[in-house]
Amino acid sequence: MPSDLNQKLFLGKLPEGLKFTITEVTPWAEGGGTFGQWGAVFYTANGVSLSNYGGKVYGHLDLPLEVDVSKDVVKLGGTKLVAQNGVYVSGQGGKIDIKYHIEGTTMVDGESIEICGDGFISVSASDWGGFARPDYSNVTYTWAGEPPVNASLGVPSTIAGMPDDIYIVFAINPKENKLGVTTTTHRDLVSTIIDYALKGVFWANSKLFGWAIGKFM
Repeated sequence: MPSDLNQKLFLGKLPEGLKFTITEVTPWAEGGGTFGQWGAVFYTANGVSLSNYGGKVYGHLDLPLEVDVSKDVVKLGGTKLVAQNGVYVSGQGGKIDIKYHIEGTTMVDGESIEICGDGFISVSASDWGGFARPDYSNVTYTWAGEPPVNASLGVPSTIAGMPDDIYIVFAINPKENKLGVTTTTHRDLVSTIIDYALKGVFWANSKLFGWAIGKFM
């Protein structure tokens, strides 16, 4: 029987003056078969959780929830995907949708700018295979009204192995009125991404999963 699939989520530091707020969290876990069911859980950095098992929601989050982004790396929270009685269930399991809001006034490349934008993070997985867990954990991210970017993280074949932690980092290009978000599994790259972000540059590197670009108000 497969074990749970856990995904830890971290945020890179935002430029001074900006606030990051979780505004909505929706765990989805409908059905799962006659003998089993899906489960999806989101938990905050403080361990408070909201879950959905077979379509029934449990727990409570006090939202909106502001996340302290004054450090280079802070924990946003984590997710848990579950296949209860997993030997009997296969196919697409649960997922967790997170909506967030970034707002404030900051300096980027010597220019003072006001930021207001809504973004989305969704955590799901490739298909469950009865006896086997999914091959991939998928972290998809985007801005309101923009196409999404997906980070696909390999799941170890061992029953206790989990996908790598993922780091979510933001940047602003004031000259083009663009707001960007990218992800990486390499914590040592976060400070470099932030350094470029303070210059208004969306840094490109093969160890990043790609930039989702939107417009800020």
